[in-house]
Amino acid sequence: MRPSYDGSMKTTTQIKLEIDTAAAPVSETMEALVMPVRARTINYTAPVSRAQNDKVLREMNRLLDESPEEEIGLFVTSPGGPTGTAMSFYDMVRHVLKARVTTIGSGDVDSSGVIIFLTGETRFISARTSLLFHPAGRIFGNQRYTTQEMEAMLREDRLKDEQYASVVAGNSKGHLTTNDVLRLMRTHSVLSPTELMAYGLADAILP
Repeated sequence: MRPSYDGSMKTTTQIKLEIDTAAAPVSETMEALVMPVRARTINYTAPVSRAQNDKVLREMNRLLDESPEEEIGLFVTSPGGPTGTAMSFYDMVRHVLKARVTTIGSGDVDSSGVIIFLTGETRFISARTSLLFHPAGRIFGNQRYTTQEMEAMLREDRLKDEQYASVVAGNSKGHLTTNDVLRLMRTHSVLSPTELMAYGLADAILP
């Protein structure tokens, strides 16, 4: 089983980091930002999976072929899924396609779904959006594993946690460190729109 971030066990337990959580007024923030047009907005409204990645990336490539410099919108609602699958999507959009993407997070954007949301260089949320952070975990059925295999899984999960926290911190405009994000993950923190603005993870709250 691969390490996964799945928001199905969402709780409201969270910690408060020692930063200012006073978000900028919505009207002032929105003035400098432009929403992508509807015809160039793609939906990522599903668990994170290779199939969903392929579907969205095919549409994104089509829009890039039509107009490579024009903004692409990505509407994100997701309970999460395999961590590496989300990282692969992030790397493809940010570092291979180098598309100009604006993401709109709505409702539950949880676990590895956060990485999908963070692919946007500009990021909108609604007043009803929340983001869940928690450590990687695995689901076991009747499969038998040796001690060595379990230790390897634990090492991989810890590496994935570090990578996840690093991506989140790197998209916080300097407000969060990797250790800050790891603390949020350990306490299964759910962040509100105001906190997302203050932590630099969102650029504006939609009116």
